[in-house]
Amino acid sequence: MKHLIGLEKTEAHCLPRVVLNERCRGVVKLRLSGVTIAETVAQCELGRSAVIRAMRAYERGDWKAVAVLVVGRPVGSGRMLTAAQETKIQQRIQDRTPDQLKLSHALWTRQAVSELTEAMYGVRLKVRNMGRYLKR
Repeated sequence: MKHLIGLEKTEAHCLPRVVLNERCRGVVKLRLSGVTIAETVAQCELGRSAVIRAMRAYERGDWKAVAVLVVGRPVGSGRMLTAAQETKIQQRIQDRTPDQLKLSHALWTRQAVSELTEAMYGVRLKVRNMGRYLKR
């Protein structure tokens, strides 16, 4: 969470990045105009440590350093199957039953789809991950 300039998790979780960036810029503007830390905390609705860290970020790298960055992995990274592979598996599930494809299941379950994925692409997915693929 170092990229969030010390914002508490609940605040960072609840507020969009645009709002967080605006609040951090507001913190710096208030502090530069001579407003005390306590007054800045009250006006910007951020914690004391967030106010201090926003100012330190500004002092280290100007306005670019104050901006709250996107954190986490990019959407879609870490997937074992490509979009085309997912589509082909979806078509197989819609067109046939597991027993028609020589699988040991009578109905489509996460385990059955996992076995199909392994048979088609050699990719072994855990059952809990298969649930996420099916949900998508």
